[in-house]
Amino acid sequence: MIVAGLLAVGYVFFFGRNTDSKRRSRSEEHSESGDSEKEDNPLIPNFIEGKPARIVGLIIGILFVVWLLAATIIIVPAGHRGVLLTLGKVEELNLPEGLHLIVPWQNVVMMPVMIQKAEVTESTASNDLQEITTKLAVHYKINEALAWKVYQTMRTDYLHLLIEPVIMEELKATTADWTAEHLIIERPLVVIQLTDTLDKRLQPFGIEILTVNIIDFQFSPEFWEAIERKVIASQDALAEKNKVEISRFQQLQNIINAEGQYNVTVIRANAEAQQKIIAASAEAQRITIEAKAQSEAIRIINEQVTPEYINYLRWLRWDGKLPDVLVTGADSDLLISIPTVP
Repeated sequence: MIVAGLLAVGYVFFFGRNTDSKRRSRSEEHSESGDSEKEDNPLIPNFIEGKPARIVGLIIGILFVVWLLAATIIIVPAGHRGVLLTLGKVEELNLPEGLHLIVPWQNVVMMPVMIQKAEVTESTASNDLQEITTKLAVHYKINEALAWKVYQTMRTDYLHLLIEPVIMEELKATTADWTAEHLIIERPLVVIQLTDTLDKRLQPFGIEILTVNIIDFQFSPEFWEAIERKVIASQDALAEKNKVEISRFQQLQNIINAEGQYNVTVIRANAEAQQKIIAASAEAQRITIEAKAQSEAIRIINEQVTPEYINYLRWLRWDGKLPDVLVTGADSDLLISIPTVP
């Protein structure tokens, strides 16, 4: 249609300017020939005026030119690559975005290379045999350099032929590696594992996996009931554990208090014993000092006492009465008073 419009504009541009002059010249020709009543259309060229066969041929020629131009001018839109077919054979190249010229026996198939999304809802089983309905969204794109290969192997039906079956298979295999509880707790790790496996499976076919999103996990009612019972049991166990911890803390506190009291008692006993030891040591030292002093005094006295001094003391203590018996010896006299019975 664009080409036809250009041709129409060109025709008007080249032939429209001379329309008035053509009308006047044709009127003069008709007047000279005496055919003044003949209908005159200045827009129709002279070589086809009144010649239907030429008109039909001209129309066919114009249509052929329009078809030829339409078949040889190709515009690849943004986000696509053009797969070039020569008489049905896929050429191992991709036409980038923009305007391209091809020969009439070639045609171009547009392959989208922008990001696309595939959504899959599949019933799977976890490692602990829990039934799970998983809704998954996968964002992918065709490798720009391999668009021709994707078309050659799957045409444009790659989503249903390859991507969706692979997603379903890998989703089942991945969920089977995890328990239902860990599918919820370790969700990011599940996504990473699934992304890696899908990318490895689809890259050889020219399809790149960009992101994988787990939209929803739907578990059976029995599983949710089991989860609820487990949560209640965990809460009860936590409460009992708290009680045990409180009791253990109280026992530990009592032990600490007893140890503290014991330490205080030991310290006091040690202090008292130390005080007694110190007092006894002081008393022993006092007695030793006194004994030493007394012994020294006795030694000094013994050194200073003479027989004459002893006799002197003896005569000092005599009361002037003679004893009944007098014992004399070579060294000293001994007076013994023996009372007599009347």
